[in-house]
Amino acid sequence: MRPSGAAVAKSWRWMLPVLGWLWVCGLSACASDGAYDVDRSEASVEDTAEPGFTKEGTLERAASVDGARARQAEADRVVRELWAVAGERGVPGEAWTFEYQNHGGALTLLSFRRTAQGQGPGGTANWSGFSRELTRSLSTLVGVKPRRLRFTLERDLEHWRFDLETVRGQVAAQARTVAEALPGASEPALSDALKVAHRLLPAQAVSQEGRVRQRARLHYEGMRLLEEVDPGLFEVQEGLGRQRVPASEDARMPVVLALLPFRNAVGSRTVEVELEGQHVRGEAEARWRVVAAKTLEPNAPPEPLEDIAKEYRAMQEDILRHWRQEVADNARYAGAWSFEQLAYWYVGGFIAKGTLGMFEAVAPTVVSVLGRGGAKAAQWFRTVLIRTPPAEREALQRIWMKAEAEGMAALGVGEKAELQALLRDMEQRLRAPLKDQYAKNKLREWARQEYFDVLQPQLARTLGPDLMATYPVHHLVPLEYAHLFPLRNINVSGNLVGVSREVHTSINSVWTLVRKSPRSVSASEVDEVARITRKHFGQWFHVVYDPSKSAVALSSAQKAALREVEVLLGL
Repeated sequence: MRPSGAAVAKSWRWMLPVLGWLWVCGLSACASDGAYDVDRSEASVEDTAEPGFTKEGTLERAASVDGARARQAEADRVVRELWAVAGERGVPGEAWTFEYQNHGGALTLLSFRRTAQGQGPGGTANWSGFSRELTRSLSTLVGVKPRRLRFTLERDLEHWRFDLETVRGQVAAQARTVAEALPGASEPALSDALKVAHRLLPAQAVSQEGRVRQRARLHYEGMRLLEEVDPGLFEVQEGLGRQRVPASEDARMPVVLALLPFRNAVGSRTVEVELEGQHVRGEAEARWRVVAAKTLEPNAPPEPLEDIAKEYRAMQEDILRHWRQEVADNARYAGAWSFEQLAYWYVGGFIAKGTLGMFEAVAPTVVSVLGRGGAKAAQWFRTVLIRTPPAEREALQRIWMKAEAEGMAALGVGEKAELQALLRDMEQRLRAPLKDQYAKNKLREWARQEYFDVLQPQLARTLGPDLMATYPVHHLVPLEYAHLFPLRNINVSGNLVGVSREVHTSINSVWTLVRKSPRSVSASEVDEVARITRKHFGQWFHVVYDPSKSAVALSSAQKAALREVEVLLGL
């Protein structure tokens, strides 16, 4: 449901300070008179070089001008995030730590925490002084190697001082891997953050001259902060029983600015936040800040799902990067991917988002196979995609790209209904005979690639390019019977055998006899015919055929196989 005009106008009134802040930050090119030190005491064992330098001590250089500009843009954004959360409102004695994942120059915020509270008045730190030296040196110091970086900020009477160190830790699953100039927060992003900030601020007002803490968990999907908030512990730290002081609408703004940086990550993720509400003597209203936030590390996928999880995350980042650039025809963009990439993307996405349940009633076979996850499910789904008409594939890509970028909650009622209809049509198509010639040709092409590149590379080398081009790859259960086995991947390795033309002709004569049956054959009968062909012709599978040695035996095998099939089908 979209907000009313009055609600939008009200929201925009509170957004103006945010937009003004973003505008100022965007115009401030590089500006900090704080000291910038590198402390390597906690550097990882694997990488003891300073951030931004190789183990040999040489400076890491950008591969291209564009890469250098993108990394500088990443550094500029990090400085703005440090300022938004800590710098602008800091008081003497206050200290913060921020952890980022660096990967290829892309910097993804993982967590921050106020480590010292500070107190008393002090000179107001200004933006240009905060950012000048830090911005200028940061992109060079962080380099491009995968590592976790910890920024420490400490406030004295007039200025902020900075330290940077590497810390141990695996590469975060939600981290971006390509540096880019990320756009500022859009109106929908600000609107989402304002709604969540409103829900985060507890109904209980802060006691006069008191202090309270509120904990909660938030959920991000792609670039979207979802409205769902899981409240946690609320505790009064000071001022119990005194007169209550309410928070103003402006109290949401520091919270909004602390939540926005966590949008710049990949995938579905949960961020745990801790807010502090405080009333200072003499002030009419209470102040609120996010004093700690961290992205919770997801559980490692089961070993069978590791391959698909890695492929899915890479494609997911590619989609988000593309979506941010506002390319008009997203379905056409997705069309640049291979069917295999698309299959990994869909299977990984359905599992990661936990959305399979919404399709179980309309597509039980699809749900049962995709729910297993892993490469086998992706390979199976590739054969489903190739049987899907192009218009339906484009519709699926269009809807799913939006779901990746903005979350399932961003899909309208019509889009969700369309998604269910697309899955239902896939389900029905699984049980219909394969008629489309393009799909058949593609399945045969993939079968040859799988057979010679993965299953039988030695045979491919023995045959050589010329002979291999004329060497058939046979489906033990032919494509025309794939609809009898909807749960199977017709191109699974156990269904592919390489045979010479002579052997292939003999096997085809057996299936020609099956086609002459006056009734439709069952799945069990097709399986039995496949077993008969394997029994009689198996000695010539995966070998170079020599007619001078095998012609008589091949003729006998063909006659025996035909007799067995005649008995089986009552012909």
